[in-house]
Amino acid sequence: MIHVLLPLLASAPMADQANDQAFFAILAETKMMRMAGVELMRDIPDLPPGFKMPAGMEMMTGKPSRILNMRLWSPSIAPKEAFAYVEPPTGLKQGKKLDLELYRPTASEPGKRKGDVFDPDSTPDFTIKIYWGSSETVREGQPRVIEWKGLTAEQKAAMRQMARDAQAESDYFYKPDWTTAFWPTKKQPGQIDPTASLVGTYTLTTNYCGNVAIDAPQNVNFLAPYEITAPDLEKKIDLTKALKFEWKQIPYSLGQAASIVAMEGKNTLIMWSSSEVFVEGLMGDMGFLQMSEVRDFVERTIFMAGDRMAVDVPAGIFKEADFVMMNMVGYGPGAALDKAQPLPRIQAKSTLSIMLGGKKMKF
Repeated sequence: MIHVLLPLLASAPMADQANDQAFFAILAETKMMRMAGVELMRDIPDLPPGFKMPAGMEMMTGKPSRILNMRLWSPSIAPKEAFAYVEPPTGLKQGKKLDLELYRPTASEPGKRKGDVFDPDSTPDFTIKIYWGSSETVREGQPRVIEWKGLTAEQKAAMRQMARDAQAESDYFYKPDWTTAFWPTKKQPGQIDPTASLVGTYTLTTNYCGNVAIDAPQNVNFLAPYEITAPDLEKKIDLTKALKFEWKQIPYSLGQAASIVAMEGKNTLIMWSSSEVFVEGLMGDMGFLQMSEVRDFVERTIFMAGDRMAVDVPAGIFKEADFVMMNMVGYGPGAALDKAQPLPRIQAKSTLSIMLGGKKMKF
């Protein structure tokens, strides 16, 4: 149900284009996961290529991971003999040829991911409390409280539609009547070396929707991971006090956002955002935003500046919570072409997830 207020933005720009326009995206993420109050297991060796560390173990190593996804969306169902592959730069350390796998939705299966859409009527006593802004104390006029039982029929319909949109857009295969070609695949799992570079030329070749090449310049690379310098994440965090987070600056970052989501009992969701202004639906990772969007959000104080290295969370707003999770994202430079078929872009971001604690966290 959290996704009701966490709509994701589509990873590819699909609006205001010709009906036959295809899109190609190279999406690079530097990911860090931590669990507050748990000492890091620093002696765990790196896993060999092709092996992925479980998420729970990843939280305890303090080691970042790199994730690279390539997606090609084309507005038709590709023929049976269709193929697509990418020739990456040598510095990526993934070989000379990356074969994209094709997914063709059917009328009865528009997407791979299925799931029930949250209905406000199913939990009539559910309440959301929303806080925002960097401050040691709760600001005047906060929190914004939303109660399901107080929603009108129109608002409930809007919530249902938002939930459906969030569920669909979180799936790479969501668009009916479009073919999605993707990498990594089972044959090429795409384990990215910590020393690999995104910089260089990527050449896409297909036999069904066009060919294109795009360059990642020197400043478009995997971003540095988030390194929290305060508080000490190996010690338990006191959720009754103001939370003061500090981190090392991420070079090339254009803008940043932080958010915290917590459950208090079964019927209360508490949310905080680093945005200095209240914006509906702004919470969590918004996908791979384009540079113009990030700069606009920074100018409007919805995002923190790229060189920001600290943020405060008001005291006590999570003190009764059972589970408290913090997320941070830093958006880096990208590259794109104005006209091409397919229309390509490259985008990078750095993300951090921290399990901060809570009354039901046993560690």
